[in-house]
Amino acid sequence: MSARHPEDRALSAVRRVRDSREQDGRSGLTRALSVVGTREAELQRAAARRAEAAPFAMGSPAEFAAHVGLGAGLATHELQAADRVRDSRLVADEAVRRWQLDRQQVRVVDVLLERRAQSRAEDRARREARELDDLATRSWLRNNPQGVDR
Repeated sequence: MSARHPEDRALSAVRRVRDSREQDGRSGLTRALSVVGTREAELQRAAARRAEAAPFAMGSPAEFAAHVGLGAGLATHELQAADRVRDSRLVADEAVRRWQLDRQQVRVVDVLLERRAQSRAEDRARREARELDDLATRSWLRNNPQGVDR
């Protein structure tokens, strides 16, 4: 960003606030994506534990019941891990949406500031053109005292 014009102080303050909000949103998004990665790793570990569980080969009814209970516990743990992944993805999706909105708001202010600067530059160019026209007219009048073009 270039140096700001004094007339843009208020809009520049709005830009700083929105930029800060965008940075906070980006930080939150980074954290949410990190949580998604952690949750996905947990799900992979839970799925691997369930897949690696030895099948029941032989034993007493109590051992069979314990094996079934272990299998049910592993399946429940995997389902809970999948729920946590889903929930963390929802949070991450919302974080993306909010960050994009915050980034868009910063861009809107930037566009307004650029338009104001462009408008001032155009005004300055028109004033300079008028001044040059005035100087050219005075010079012509000095060189042609009768005001008649020969």
